Amino acid sequence: MRYDPKFTKEEIAENHKYFTERMALYKSLGQDFTGSREFILDKAGALKGSILEVGSGSGYMALTLAKAGYNFASIDNDMESLKKTALNLAYENLLPKVELRLMDGKSLSFKNGSFDNIFAINMFHHIDGVDDILSEMDRVLRQSGKIITSDFNRQGMDMIDAMHKKEGRVHTNFGVTEGHVYSYFSDLGYEINKHEDDYHWVIIAKKKNR
Repeated sequence: MRYDPKFTKEEIAENHKYFTERMALYKSLGQDFTGSREFILDKAGALKGSILEVGSGSGYMALTLAKAGYNFASIDNDMESLKKTALNLAYENLLPKVELRLMDGKSLSFKNGSFDNIFAINMFHHIDGVDDILSEMDRVLRQSGKIITSDFNRQGMDMIDAMHKKEGRVHTNFGVTEGHVYSYFSDLGYEINKHEDDYHWVIIAKKKNR
């Protein structure tokens, strides 16, 4: 289902205030979400063709892609995440560049080979049964396409866990590792490059013709 957001200027401004405060708080702990997304995009290299983001989250990667000039689709199975992403894009006047959809990553409604590039950033540790999502990403990716994945490494997870604990919340973590994602795509014959910053691992997997 396509998500067509409707909100007021006041909602956009209020969300941006919260968003900037949140980013500043994480940055004080050494985590620069904007910088990490720019690092991922740089390692992904030139993106030719269509783009899908699986897991909109709060819109960090969506903002980075849109600011870089890309038009793309972004899906999430949580309406509140889609709203946050839309509000953040709207503040930067970038909302028209992104088609937001309410959709389960384990059952994508797109046809086989629909996209040339797929992003999934800081999402896997939230997922129980991640292979279902990996399988769907492989299915909707075209031959010679790229899958760009990233999630927190051990240091990053410790930082996020501490932040959530400080706020009286529990951070969901199903323990999906870099090794698991690497092995999954390697077993499918993907050509893989790995990268890492202080808090994240990054895997760029290119699909070979089968």
